[in-house]
Amino acid sequence: MRHGSTLKITAPVRVRWLGVSRLALVSVLVALLGALIPFWTHNAPFLLVLLSDAMIAALVAVSLDMLMGNTGLVSFGHAGWFGLGAYAVGLLARSVTSEMIPLLMMVIVLGIGVSWVVGRIFIRQVGTAFAILTLAFSQVLYALVFLFSKYTGGEDGLQAIPVPTVFGVALSNNDAWYWVLYGILVVAICAALYLRRSPLGKAWIAIRENPERAYFIGLNVARLKLLSFIISGTLATVAGGLFVLFTGATSPDSMSWFESGKMLMYVVMGGVGSVVGPAIGAVVITLAENYISSFTQAWLIYFGALFILVVIVAPNGIFGLFTRLWKLLDPGERGER
Repeated sequence: MRHGSTLKITAPVRVRWLGVSRLALVSVLVALLGALIPFWTHNAPFLLVLLSDAMIAALVAVSLDMLMGNTGLVSFGHAGWFGLGAYAVGLLARSVTSEMIPLLMMVIVLGIGVSWVVGRIFIRQVGTAFAILTLAFSQVLYALVFLFSKYTGGEDGLQAIPVPTVFGVALSNNDAWYWVLYGILVVAICAALYLRRSPLGKAWIAIRENPERAYFIGLNVARLKLLSFIISGTLATVAGGLFVLFTGATSPDSMSWFESGKMLMYVVMGGVGSVVGPAIGAVVITLAENYISSFTQAWLIYFGALFILVVIVAPNGIFGLFTRLWKLLDPGERGER
């Protein structure tokens, strides 16, 4: 009898372990398949360029989720950070160096510095006040582009950015660009997932769920929010820097309110707080936008309808829907029932 009860307790645990292993295996297989895409797109170079653009969008989505998913703060001006990185790297590439690694290191320092200064002012605000402040910040940057048009190109933006190099080797091949962007995205997702599961991530979640309770149990709410804000802003500036190096140009539209709205859609459609979900949402939206706009000028109407449909069918996003389906197939879940 005692032996039988032991079997009852350990069997579901063993099944759950197997379920987790399968999920990890599926994740690794999907990541490997993503890395092999250039081998399947030799006859469709435009598709590879589009997917590379989607990788940059996914990186932006992960950066915004680092703020929204960790602290519950919503940014209406996230494109400001993206545009800041794009213009900074573009100007540095034209005047200092075309080496990608030093350029990215410089934009990381810039992202940390600006995020720290701005964050100390904004971070004590919550809800609508915080969102409006971030929107105002992005619009200030947008206006500065026109104010200093002698350097930024004004409405025309920055053009003819030199082809970036890595240790002296020009990064001009679409396949190489895809692997670079895909590798950076995978590293960013893994780092974000690690942070989310760390004690720091647990503290962020406590703040997101109940800031007052988090404060009373001894957490430094303002400092932890600021840290999340810095990570989010810095990653977005890196994405902007990669964008201008990849496309060879940028414009004021890169930091417009419309782009900020799209970034919010990436996160909401993918699933706030899931890290992987926003990246998936960014890829889906980028591909859908390109496909629908090729058929009609009124693509925004159809695009909006698609977004509403996804939100209704999957209120927790695409990743939330996938997780729900996975649990239905997970024998560990069935064993617990």
